[in-house]
Amino acid sequence: MRRQHPVFSLALCAALQSACSAAPPSAEPPPPPAAQAASGAAAAPAPGSAAAPGGAAPAPGSAVQVLEEVGGVTAASYAPRGFDRLTAGQRALAYHLAQAALAGDPLYTMQTSRYGWPATELMIRLLAQKDRLDPALRDRLSLFRKMLFLHHGIHDGRTGQKLVPPFSQQELEGAARALNITIPKDLLAGLFDPKVAPVVTNKTPDKGKDPILESAANHYEGVSSKDLENFKEKYELNGRIVKKGGKLVEEVYRAGGGGAPPGVGAKELGRVVKHLEDALALAPPAQQEPLRHLIAYLRTGEPAEFTEHDVAWLKQVFPVDYILGFIETYDDVRARKGGFEGLVFIADPERDPPLQALARSAQYFEQKMPWEAKWRRDAFQVPAAGAVVAIAATGDGGPFTFGGVNLPNAQRIREKHGSKNFVVLSTMDTRAALTSDRTIDEFAPEEVRAEIRRCARHLSFAGTAFHEVTGHGSGKVNPDLRADPAELLAPYYAALEESRAERVADWLTGDPKTVEIGLLPDAGCARVFPAYAAMAQLTMLKSVPQGDVAEEDHLRAELIAFGWVKDRGAVAVEVREGKTFFVVKDPDAWRKASGALLAELHRIKATGDREALKALVERYATRINPVWRDEVVARLKALNLPRTIAVIPPVITPIRDAAGKVVDAKAEQTTSLDAYIAALEQAWAG
Repeated sequence: MRRQHPVFSLALCAALQSACSAAPPSAEPPPPPAAQAASGAAAAPAPGSAAAPGGAAPAPGSAVQVLEEVGGVTAASYAPRGFDRLTAGQRALAYHLAQAALAGDPLYTMQTSRYGWPATELMIRLLAQKDRLDPALRDRLSLFRKMLFLHHGIHDGRTGQKLVPPFSQQELEGAARALNITIPKDLLAGLFDPKVAPVVTNKTPDKGKDPILESAANHYEGVSSKDLENFKEKYELNGRIVKKGGKLVEEVYRAGGGGAPPGVGAKELGRVVKHLEDALALAPPAQQEPLRHLIAYLRTGEPAEFTEHDVAWLKQVFPVDYILGFIETYDDVRARKGGFEGLVFIADPERDPPLQALARSAQYFEQKMPWEAKWRRDAFQVPAAGAVVAIAATGDGGPFTFGGVNLPNAQRIREKHGSKNFVVLSTMDTRAALTSDRTIDEFAPEEVRAEIRRCARHLSFAGTAFHEVTGHGSGKVNPDLRADPAELLAPYYAALEESRAERVADWLTGDPKTVEIGLLPDAGCARVFPAYAAMAQLTMLKSVPQGDVAEEDHLRAELIAFGWVKDRGAVAVEVREGKTFFVVKDPDAWRKASGALLAELHRIKATGDREALKALVERYATRINPVWRDEVVARLKALNLPRTIAVIPPVITPIRDAAGKVVDAKAEQTTSLDAYIAALEQAWAG
């Protein structure tokens, strides 16, 4: 699961993705097309896309570079700090793992809707003959190509709502005819008919409507919720369910091999496997075991292989580490089907030590949890944890890359074997550089503004660290539960789990040990954390740009928390000089209320009390206050801050010996979004 909360990402719109569980790829093969993305001059923005807004200038001295704005998304890159500290062999391993992540990137676009990948292929074909296109239309097609890349399909990656192409259907059909390209009628409907696939995931459809049938996510075909009531699938994460001849059939994502035939995404997964096999030869012995299981899993699709992978992988953080596979289930209304993601990480040398101290203190903090003792873990392995820089982030992991993640998601594996946690500082720092101080000045109450500014970097880091290491990884459930809580509590489980993990952060940042281990610098920062969290809950309302329906699980998690503490008088809504603020008068009362909510959320998880969870969601988390949202949007617009930030990782270029073997690699900050996407497309075609 991911953390997606820190205020400087402006919450879900900029997604720090699991929360909690969202930067693209690096480029690849023979000869390295990646070099193009590194060396290409920054292209002039296309019409409809502008240079980054003036308010988006990075903080002084920041290594963050704004590339351009694309349809309201500010694409920004960062320097690959720490890469040069790796050995040559580790850098070569990083290259191969990055290419594996990159190779699977199209799979997530295929999963977001049935139209996402065909639309991407269509834009690639049209732009391959761009010299024959009218320049004005060519630029708008190029803009849409960037939108498809950033959002992995035809729906906004943050809101799930369908994107509006920057050209008409008539213009698109005319261009296709001129180039002798045929566009299927159903694709045209998917692109231009607002009634077709309007939203990726619809958890709250109109009365009488089916959430599966009303969702565009491509996990099911011809299947309704009723069809699945008594259906037990074998391939929960890495399958899709279709109806053929009146019968339900599972289609499996797999490359083929090891006795298994090719399945869905076989071409892409075959490339992933090839790069993983190259990585295997360079990996340290302890990392080879999980890689072998991962290769077997992607070949055969067998879930048992992925379980074996997780158990071996979570034991430690490696110098060059990864997340790869079908992982998070946010896009599935049933919370069963995993979106493909691939990320590669290296350690951040400055902030990794306090995170390790938190991991070593996990047992201490477990005993501080406000829920009943029977649900506290007494056998607690030190969680594997890393404060990291992403050098590749693809699929469901980028470019709206999350700030923190805790894996694996399976409760039974967590309880028995522990968990692994990453705090992705490249994401957090990039977004903070573009939004931090001015957001605080606008939305923090005056009496706490200076203190939040002073502590902001530490508060964001501490909140994410607690959320992942001692949030998702904490607690036990009743041993007699008939299924995993994720299944029993669907479709509300993800909102519960994100809120539970975030309330752990709210609760534990007040513990003196937080300062003792260096996660926060002093008690003053701990004292102001509630005001920081309340400010974030106000700014995150912008993640629903239209209407008042809240669908995204991280947003729902915070709506539950805000409504709960407000009902108990722990936060007040005040209008000062015409501006709304969420004000925490008494930090101790706020923490007490948050602790009570945390205890209730864990009780619900531990007992599988779906009705209690449904009541919480329906009371607090299905709707936002559109008046507050409109005000927040207007205030942010006046600041000229990025509406949404896509974090673009560095380009990894291989260094080969005379025989063509990769023996080293270099990482360079991305300087051109156009060149980056061109290199990506060459890698897919390789």
